[in-house]
Amino acid sequence: MSELQKVFDYSGQEVRTIVKDEEVWFVAKDVCEVLEIRNSHDALSRLDEEEKATSVLPTQFGNKGMNLINESGLYNLIFSSRKEEAKRFKKWVTNEVLPSVRKHGAYMTDDILEKTINDPDFMIELLTTLKEEKLKRLEAETTVSILTHVNKTYTATEIAKELGFKSAIALNKDLAQKKIQFQQNGTWVFYSKYADKGYVEIKQDVLDNGKVIYHRRFTQMGREFLNKLYKKEA
Repeated sequence: MSELQKVFDYSGQEVRTIVKDEEVWFVAKDVCEVLEIRNSHDALSRLDEEEKATSVLPTQFGNKGMNLINESGLYNLIFSSRKEEAKRFKKWVTNEVLPSVRKHGAYMTDDILEKTINDPDFMIELLTTLKEEKLKRLEAETTVSILTHVNKTYTATEIAKELGFKSAIALNKDLAQKKIQFQQNGTWVFYSKYADKGYVEIKQDVLDNGKVIYHRRFTQMGREFLNKLYKKEA
């Protein structure tokens, strides 16, 4: 098993990669630190077995066993992080790290390069492998795109516009008339029948003065629920 290490710098944070059997792997600890995932053990436990591995890598304190994740596992961790930094990190990995590691689609060691030149059959096998890898990468990127869409949230204004209401106020009043939600302390709250359906998420922001404000946003499930609700009435 050939292992080649390459270290990248992401905004001052070290991101280590290695190539195992011509597949790019990332040091899980580095990725979790960038994504601010505190419990890396828990995050890794949710990945499929083929998305993670271990390897002994050199550190300033000597050789040390490290948890690794492949490209598919990386995308899953990025998807699980709700930090805005996750989007920038994914773009950086896609545009800088992977193209740098894959030179013309392959990580060419001296041995592989020499074998490619001297063995036509090996070159054909390598090109076939690279083609399959490219297809897998496209499938992984498509999955991330779909999952990102599924996890997108929407403001009441966005939903109102989509449904043809003049404003979020008009939509909220109509939902109240339909006994779907009610107002409590100035905030719209779903009745218990709908409260545990995952239709909305509450997000919070901290202002410069320390005050915490809360925003209610509709999930993709909530968006679909409202679209079906008003489609029936059309």
